[in-house]
Amino acid sequence: MNHLSDEQITEHYFGEGANRVVVETHLRICSRCEQVYEEISHAMGVRSPEPPAREPGYGQRVWQSIQGPLRSYPKEPKRGYFSWPRLVLTTACLIGLAAAFIGGSLWQRSRTHPTEATNPAQAKERVVLFILDDHLDRSERLLVQLSHAGGEIGDPDSSLQTEARQLLPDNRLYRQALSGDPAMAAALDHLERVLLEVANSPDKLNSAEVGRIEQEMNTDSLLFQIRVLRAKTSRQEPKLEPSRKGATI
Repeated sequence: MNHLSDEQITEHYFGEGANRVVVETHLRICSRCEQVYEEISHAMGVRSPEPPAREPGYGQRVWQSIQGPLRSYPKEPKRGYFSWPRLVLTTACLIGLAAAFIGGSLWQRSRTHPTEATNPAQAKERVVLFILDDHLDRSERLLVQLSHAGGEIGDPDSSLQTEARQLLPDNRLYRQALSGDPAMAAALDHLERVLLEVANSPDKLNSAEVGRIEQEMNTDSLLFQIRVLRAKTSRQEPKLEPSRKGATI
């Protein structure tokens, strides 16, 4: 008779193996294999001894026994809140924020004022309108003095010719700069012809000469035009930089 191997008997003890019925039948008819099965069952049923209970202080004694050869880690120095690494990092962050703010402002300015960047002629014309008010004020006062001089008896003051010679070159520059405004250019052209007549008059301007200039040049109409232009420029002055605060001329 072939006996069961130890592996087959062990598997049968744990409920494993493919031929459980065959092994069970063999154990009933074979006393030798049955004895081996009982020995294995007895060995498996024996429990290992429980470890002895640990008295108080056992962990402390174990740590003291191994603490000597161990090397402790050096303590790191405490860093203050305003240490150099922290200050360097904070400064770098502030510089980055400032660069981002300036870059964003420049980008926003280029997006907000595209016409000013692409049309320098129009920007120049608006600046000229801003500073033109003083020139028109002086021209208005000259025309008023010229009108009063024509109605007075005697010779007018020679300061009219001096003022006309001073206004003439500025008037030419303004007329050229404002060539895109037909009304403004026409008024300045009319004013230039009057200034030429007064500036090129004889050294001693008399009342008859003043009357001739007033009649031929229609100075009354020109004075009205100058006053209209002054009102126009005074309305346009605040619009030079409507969206930029703190701009200076």
